[in-house]
Amino acid sequence: MRNMGASVDSLARLLRTGSKKGQDLRNQLGLSPPTLSRLMERCQRERPGFLCKIGAARATRYAWAKAVDGDPSRPWRIPVYRVDGQGTLLPFGALTVLEADEYIFTPGPGAQSMAGRLPKGWVRTHYEGIPWFLQDLRPQGYLGRALAQPLFALRGSALDAEELSEHVHEWSDHQVLRLLSRVGEDLPGNFLIGVPSAVLFERQKAETQVVAIPERPAVYAQRVHDLVTGQWIPHSSVGGEQPKFTACVADASGSVWQVIVKFSPSAQEKSPVARRWCDLLRAEFHALSVLSRFGVPTAATDIVQGTDGRWFLESTRFDRVGLYGRTPVFSMRFILMEVLGDLPGWATAAKKLHELGLIDPDTEERIRLLDAYGHFIGNTDRHSGNLSFMPGPSAGSRTFVVAPVYDMLPMQYAPAAQGSVVPSFKDISAYVEEDALISLAKDLARLFWGDVARDPHISQDFREMATAHMEALAPDASE
Repeated sequence: MRNMGASVDSLARLLRTGSKKGQDLRNQLGLSPPTLSRLMERCQRERPGFLCKIGAARATRYAWAKAVDGDPSRPWRIPVYRVDGQGTLLPFGALTVLEADEYIFTPGPGAQSMAGRLPKGWVRTHYEGIPWFLQDLRPQGYLGRALAQPLFALRGSALDAEELSEHVHEWSDHQVLRLLSRVGEDLPGNFLIGVPSAVLFERQKAETQVVAIPERPAVYAQRVHDLVTGQWIPHSSVGGEQPKFTACVADASGSVWQVIVKFSPSAQEKSPVARRWCDLLRAEFHALSVLSRFGVPTAATDIVQGTDGRWFLESTRFDRVGLYGRTPVFSMRFILMEVLGDLPGWATAAKKLHELGLIDPDTEERIRLLDAYGHFIGNTDRHSGNLSFMPGPSAGSRTFVVAPVYDMLPMQYAPAAQGSVVPSFKDISAYVEEDALISLAKDLARLFWGDVARDPHISQDFREMATAHMEALAPDASE
């Protein structure tokens, strides 16, 4: 028997469990096609904007939008923007937040130009979970925690209808979106979401502090003091666990560029842990310098000693252009999750991405070289978040290119997470991949260890370990 009295509320309750095809709705509500159509029309009149249609023809599905916090009469629809290379804020589309962790992305004019530089189908309408191209905006690492710190006391506020965990990796997608749509003006890549974040982006153009090169030692020391004492809150979520902040630097000619600045422990800290982190900071500078000398694009770096005695590793941001411009960048993690659903190592991932036509042979070869080089310098942190891609340089390329290298350092020597154990010398094992690039990777690694061994600012014990690694990589070392 047909249910002639099905209500808007009954339709909403059903769709809150996830999007469904019309046939499923008719079966579960006991309605004929004309009756379901009339119910949907009534729904649009009584709850405008909440009933959402996805797809067309036989692939059509229906979903229910989540309400804006504090206003059950409005569906949650977030504008999405992109920033171009000149720093102009442009509409990209809109993200409708659905029930059951689904999303509808409605592309704007700016999305069409982006889609032309990405593999076909990568900018689409329906997503289960936050769209892949926005996933890298999630608060993460040291800066993500610093960004979230002042929000921990806002439980029950309009920002957070649920309890907000102090651990940002535990936040739900909805909590992440609430944050990023309000204070997300300086996130990785070139996307912004939410009107408040767009307003903050425009405001920062008048408030950005530009640091002259001679001023860096004093300004960076003050910036760390303000950061660790909670007097400066970074509106950035650049990933990575090492302490860092962002800045804008200018030289005498007036050229301006944006940087990420990692910093060592205080010079007053004489512990082995503090000393080791100082060594690793300088080792990262050498690891990137070797690659750069060989012609591999890396994040341009500089080492600065602050007036407080700390060391600062300054890396030019490759997702920024000048003072305000930005370029799109996507981590390997979310590209792999979109296409494979798992996270293999760099070399394996490169082969798979090439087989799928997502990167060209030169890009695959570069990633394989980086994987082998990282292995031989003791970089045990070669996870999918530490390698990024950019869209192909021209419309119609439909492939990704690997971004400049960053976070390349011998993490096998990093102190334990609890800070109590400083690893001592450890042989580097044989590289598990069979690759023609192994010999070149060993040569580059030997140059790296040699640079570390000759750096007078690195501790004696670390330089001795570097010498041992350099000798182990000599061509006749195994003979």
